[in-house]
Amino acid sequence: MKITNKQLRQIIKEELNRVLRENMGLKMFVLVGPPSVGKSTWINKTFGQNRPYVINRDDIVEDVASEYGWTYDDMFATPPQDAEIGSVDQKYGEVQKPPSWMTWAKSVFSTVMEANGKVHNLFTQRVAGAVDSGQDIVVDMTNMNKRARSGALKAIEGSEDQYEKIAVVFESQGAEEFIKAVAQKRAEAAARMGKSKTIPPAVFDRMFASFEDVSMDEGFDEIVSVDNRQLLQQLASEI
Repeated sequence: MKITNKQLRQIIKEELNRVLRENMGLKMFVLVGPPSVGKSTWINKTFGQNRPYVINRDDIVEDVASEYGWTYDDMFATPPQDAEIGSVDQKYGEVQKPPSWMTWAKSVFSTVMEANGKVHNLFTQRVAGAVDSGQDIVVDMTNMNKRARSGALKAIEGSEDQYEKIAVVFESQGAEEFIKAVAQKRAEAAARMGKSKTIPPAVFDRMFASFEDVSMDEGFDEIVSVDNRQLLQQLASEI
């Protein structure tokens, strides 16, 4: 069978990536911890200018929101309880019946659904490109339970043996109120710049309650603990 130039380029690319991974000893880091616990700071300190391939859904949400002239919070806007199907909001679009999988919602805004569809597609593309990047990979999401961490590891599915898989656990027990306070401080700073990213205390409480201890049995080669609790207490006290 004759190989086309496109197929040949793909074969060469895959072989180069394989050689690079074998020579570089690539690593995959799955970060575990709630927002405002110091994950982004850890990435910056750990990698500096040699940036890894970062998988972060929130970054994509922010990018898509900016396309619409929205804030982060706008991406999760929902119709009022008394909104009628077919009514139109100038900012968020038509009020529609929710898709079948949104069993918790009575109605949705059409443009909000459209924007979140873009987020889903871009996030899927980001995950799919991880292995081909030839870089260390960092999954910068909360990953508070085993199911979420299993999903994170699927970014290297089929290439697991080429990566050292490291869970980086940010300690939060006993610092819950400090984390909430720091998140509130950041939200207020964002608001002063015309942005909006609000995480209600109840959402934090659900995250803390959902945490499951990380185990090597989940497929990790190493588990690293990062304890920022003293710093978080200090930051919270400055509010």
